[in-house]
Amino acid sequence: MIKRSRHDARSTVHSKKNQNPQKPRDDSRTHLGSRTSQQCCGGLQARRHCADAILPLEAEVQASRHSGVEGNEARPQGQGSGQRGFAARVCAPEGRVLRGLNRADASEKKRELGLHGSLIGRHLSHEIRAELLKVINDAITAGETMAAVCAALELSPRAVYRWKSSATAKQTHGGGGGKNKITPLEEKRVLTLARKFPQMHCRRIAYTLERASLAFIGKTRVAEIMKEHGLNHAFERGKKKPLEVPAEMLLHEPWRKNLLWGMDWTYLTIDDRFWFLLILLDWYSRKILSWGLYPAITRFEVVALVTDAVASEEIDRLPEGAMKPRVVADHGSANISEYTKSNIKIQGLDLWLCGIGRPTGNARTERVMGTLKREEIKLQEQYASEDEAQKRISAAIWDYNFRRPNAGNGGFAPNSVHLQGRMKLTERRKEARQFAENRRRTHWEQVQPC
Repeated sequence: MIKRSRHDARSTVHSKKNQNPQKPRDDSRTHLGSRTSQQCCGGLQARRHCADAILPLEAEVQASRHSGVEGNEARPQGQGSGQRGFAARVCAPEGRVLRGLNRADASEKKRELGLHGSLIGRHLSHEIRAELLKVINDAITAGETMAAVCAALELSPRAVYRWKSSATAKQTHGGGGGKNKITPLEEKRVLTLARKFPQMHCRRIAYTLERASLAFIGKTRVAEIMKEHGLNHAFERGKKKPLEVPAEMLLHEPWRKNLLWGMDWTYLTIDDRFWFLLILLDWYSRKILSWGLYPAITRFEVVALVTDAVASEEIDRLPEGAMKPRVVADHGSANISEYTKSNIKIQGLDLWLCGIGRPTGNARTERVMGTLKREEIKLQEQYASEDEAQKRISAAIWDYNFRRPNAGNGGFAPNSVHLQGRMKLTERRKEARQFAENRRRTHWEQVQPC
C-alpha cells in the first residue's frame, strides 16, 4: 500500500475545485512560506504518488520554517527568535568573559584538590583553602558573582568571607596562640594519678584533679597525654540498644533538689542466699538519700526507706503549701500495696508508678543502680557475710555520693550538687578555669618571651 503525500492530496482537492476553465485559479494570494511557486510541490510530478519523496520533502518543509528572513527583520532588534537573536544571546561582547567558572570546571578543580561532594561544614586545610580562594578570586575577576562561584564549588559564601578576613588563616587553631597549653607540672600530675590508679579513665582523672584544684584540664587533653605515654585504655564500642520510647513517662525535669525521688532495688548474694539492695535517689542531684540491705522486700521496708529519706532531708518541717517530693517507682507488689500508698500520702508525698514493662520511666534510678552493680556488686561472686556486704556497699555508696564525678551533673559529685546547686558550681568552675588559663599564659610568657 502506497502512502499518499499531503501535498498530492491538496493538489487533488484544488484540481477538483477548479473545474471551470473560463475562470482560472489565482494563486497569487496563497502563502507559500519561503518557497517560490515552482517549489510548492518540492519538484514532484503532478498526480504521482511516491513514498520515497516524502522524507526529503518534510525535511525541506521543516527547514523552510526556520529560515524566514523577512519575519525576523520585521521585528525590533533583540526581540527576534531567529538566528540573529540567538547569536546575540550566545556571543558575548569583545573584552568580556561571560562565565569565569562553570560546574564542570569546578568539579575538575575539586578533583585535583582531592575533594568530592559538598564542602559545606567540612574542615579544610590551610593549603586547600588557599587554592580555593585563588580559584574564587579568578572567577570574580572574570565577572562572576560570589554566590554563583560558591554554588558551583558547593561551598558556603560565609566560609569564604571568613577565609578572606584571616579568621581561619592560622595553621593551628585554639590554644590561645600557644600561651594556653598545659604546663609540665600539670602534665606530671596527670601522669602521676594515671599510674597510681590505672583503672581510672580520662574523665575520672580530669574531674579528680579539678576537684583537688591541682589542674583544670579537659578530659580530651588528659586522654591525649595518657595515649602519648601508653597509659590509655582500649576503646570498646558497645552495641547500640534500640530506643523504645515509653508511653508513660515524666515529661518535666526537676530544677532543684527534693522535687523528684526515684526508688528501686536489685539482688545480690550473701553466703549463698539472695539479699536485696533498696535505694532512694534524688533525681536533681543524683544523690542516694537512703538505702538498705534486706533479705526480702515488703511494704514495711519500702515505707521505712521513704521515712528515712524524709527525716534526713527534713521534708516534714517544710511550711504548709510547700512543694514536696514525688516518689517514682515501678509496679512491684511492695509499692502498690495500700499500706505503702497510705503511709506515703500521710507524709505529704505523692507516689507515681511508671508503666508496666517500662523501666525507662524510672531511668535515672536504674542508671545509678547499674553503676553500683558494675563498680561493686558484680566484682565478686558473693559476699561472705552480711557485715562484709554492709561495709563494702556503704563504702561504694559513699564514694558515689561524695567523690565520684557524675556525667549528668557536669562532672560534679552528687553531694556537692545537692548542697550547692549545679549553677553555682558551674560558675565557680568557669572562674577557676579562667584563672588557670591566665596562670598558663604567665608561665609561657616567662619561659618563652615574645
